[in-house]
Amino acid sequence: MKKILLSVLVLFVSTLSFAQCNDLFLSEYLQGKGNNRALEIYNPTNNAVDLSQYQLVRYSNGGTTPYAVTLSNTLAPAECWVVVSDKRDPNGTGYDTAVALELQAKADTFICPVYSQNKMMYFNGNDAVTLEKLNGTYIDIIGKIGEDPGKAWTSDTASGFTSAGGGRWWTKRNTLVRKYTIQEGVTANPPYFNPAAQWDSIGFQVFSTLGWHQSICQPNSIHTATKKKNNCFFYPNPAANGWFMVKGTAIIKSVDIMNSIGQVIISKENPSERGDMKISTINLKEGMYMVNVNFADKTSITKKILIK
Repeated sequence: MKKILLSVLVLFVSTLSFAQCNDLFLSEYLQGKGNNRALEIYNPTNNAVDLSQYQLVRYSNGGTTPYAVTLSNTLAPAECWVVVSDKRDPNGTGYDTAVALELQAKADTFICPVYSQNKMMYFNGNDAVTLEKLNGTYIDIIGKIGEDPGKAWTSDTASGFTSAGGGRWWTKRNTLVRKYTIQEGVTANPPYFNPAAQWDSIGFQVFSTLGWHQSICQPNSIHTATKKKNNCFFYPNPAANGWFMVKGTAIIKSVDIMNSIGQVIISKENPSERGDMKISTINLKEGMYMVNVNFADKTSITKKILIK
């Protein structure tokens, strides 16, 4: 009898181990100011995974209507895929205010630029967010589908993990990172959602942890934040008022403006250690110019601007 029980136990443990670390899960959730929203997907397996077989879905305000976006690309073992709200126009205001440049620099992809076309990335703390297969199979769930927790889900047991009792918000104005010990996603809509059970709360708009994840599924992997290429934006563009602003994702050291044949006609050092810089165009003729932005970390990027 002991041998039989031992065999059953070994089989159970073996099956349990096989069931874990064998599919993607959500490893980070960020709901910040304005349109600063991001989701991080982690591959805990030993094989590359085709993201086109998955979709991100939002269920709004306790509703059950899915707002879904199909993903793309291939995610390597022990790597992360960062999805950010597609709001990048520096002139955007209100519901179209641009995502922080630091967050844009972390993105692997941007989705949902227009609310009326797709509402997936507009979660605001009281919306369930899921990672699903294309057939609707749940791979992971943040929140509880069909439940409106009020302002956000909390760790307040007495209020059923809703905000009814005034508990601290976990899913609104906060950044959540999946605990190291988690090996798989939540694959069935839970009877309640206690964010503290599987997530660590690390604060408001923390961008530095996006792009990498430490997991017991891959304990020997070296996890380092992927270095994204610095980026910059010009506004207004076209520039018609005798100036334009350069805003970068890192400290700008200097800016060079070149004409159509590559000659540097303006070279200006940044007078302060900032990520933005105002450039005068009073002495420039109308036309297209190339602007080379040099960052303090010795990287650079070149983009076009139209002067009117």
